[in-house]
Order: sequence, then structure tokens, then C-alpha cells
Amino acid sequence: MLKLLKQYRFYLAILAFLLIPILSIDTGNRAPRDYQFYDRFALAVTSPFQSIINWFLDTTVSTYHNYVLLWKTNQENDSLISENSKLVNTILNLRELEQENIRLRNILQFKENYKMSTVVARVIAKDVSSEFRAIRINRGSADGVEANMTVLNVEGVIGKVFRTTEHTADVVTILDPMSAIDAYILRSRARGIVEGLNDSLCQLKFALRVDDIQPGDILLSSGLGGSFPKAIPVGTVIKVTRKSFGVTQKVEVKPYVDFSKLEEIMVVTKQE
Repeated sequence: MLKLLKQYRFYLAILAFLLIPILSIDTGNRAPRDYQFYDRFALAVTSPFQSIINWFLDTTVSTYHNYVLLWKTNQENDSLISENSKLVNTILNLRELEQENIRLRNILQFKENYKMSTVVARVIAKDVSSEFRAIRINRGSADGVEANMTVLNVEGVIGKVFRTTEHTADVVTILDPMSAIDAYILRSRARGIVEGLNDSLCQLKFALRVDDIQPGDILLSSGLGGSFPKAIPVGTVIKVTRKSFGVTQKVEVKPYVDFSKLEEIMVVTKQE
């Protein structure tokens, strides 16, 4: 078949050129009529070629749309995804900076209100021991931090500096059983010593059984002994247990400071 087409391709080309004007003239006549014999012959000859040409064109266009355009779309999507990720990271960084600026402004306001000199530090580690509840900060003796200095944040009392290196310091928090803060109830002025009880609570020891202490009462540092500034929030009373005998009562205290979210703290180097 192919051999015959090659052999008579010249005559077939002439026939095609002859049929084109005939079909053009005939289709230009808009009067309705039946197909003539030459119409049917021309259609029979040209229909296979039209089908092949249509298939080729459809395949080419489909390939272009499905591969070329899709490839470009994928490239654009990858670029947009990458740009979106960068924008999301930028937004998150800006939000983190905003929160840090808010905390630092609160620290500055706190210092001005209480008239004290402090060193601002960042918490870099926490002690995981169940017997020693402490944190480590990124300031040490080179920054003027010394043992027994008070550690605070804008929420309240955190603890005391236990030991230092040149660039770090360990702080024993008020959650540690060895910690002791002289404090008083804001409402009734009842006094006691706040000591660590567990990983989240403290207790008010040596509070007399006859003292007026109720859940919800606020505990403030008394300032006695000079270790802690006066009137710094220590915690809130959450439970009071009075026995029918004895001299004291059992008082559980929730610290004002959320120790699970500590980031920036202040070491008091001098207080007026």
C-alpha cells in the first residue's frame, strides 16, 4: 500500500488539488441538495486523511497542555510553595520578636517600679532531677552575678542563685524543698515561710492555726533578711487544711511564676 502511494503520489496530489476547488465551489452553494457522486468520492478519499490530521492535531495539543503547560505549572507551584514557606517563617520570626519585645518591656517596667538594678538573662537549661529543682541561665560572674542573689521575672519570685561560673549560673527555684522565703498574706497579713513542695506547688509553713488564710489569698515576699525585695508576688493559696489540734495549719501555694514557660529572668544585683 505504501509502495503504491509513493509510486502514484504525484497523481494523488493533482487529484487532491482538483477536488479542493470542486468541494469549495459546491459548499459555497447554500441550496439544500443530496450528495452527488463526486461528493461521495471526494469524501471517501479525504475522510481518512482528515481523521489522521485531526488525531495528530488533538494529540499534539493534548501533549502540549498535559506536559509542557503542566511542567510550567509545576515549576510555578514549586516557586510559590517555596516563597510561601519563606513568608511563613518570616511571620513566625516577627511574632517571636514581638513577644520577646513585650516581655523585655515588661521587665523594664518592673525594674522601674521596684527601683532595682538587675541583669537580664535567658534560661538555657532545666534540672530534671526530682530532688533538685533548678534552672541554668546564660549569665555568670563575668556579668556581675553572684551566689545568693535573688532571681525574679515580671510574674514574681523565681529563686536564688546557687552557684556560678564565668558565663553561667545555676538558680534554685522556690519549688525546691531547700528554698525558703519569708512571706505574708496580702489580705490578712498572716505570715509564714514558703518552701518547695513538688514540681508545681509550694507550701506555707509555720502559719498559725488561728491565722486567717483562705484559698485565693495572695502571698507577697516580706523583704525580711534582705534576700528578696518586699512585696514581690510569690503565689496564691489554693488549699488550706486545719486540724482540730496543733499549732499550725497546712497551706498549699501555687507559684505566680509559670516555671514550665520560663524564658527571660532578672538577677537582682542591687536593690534600693
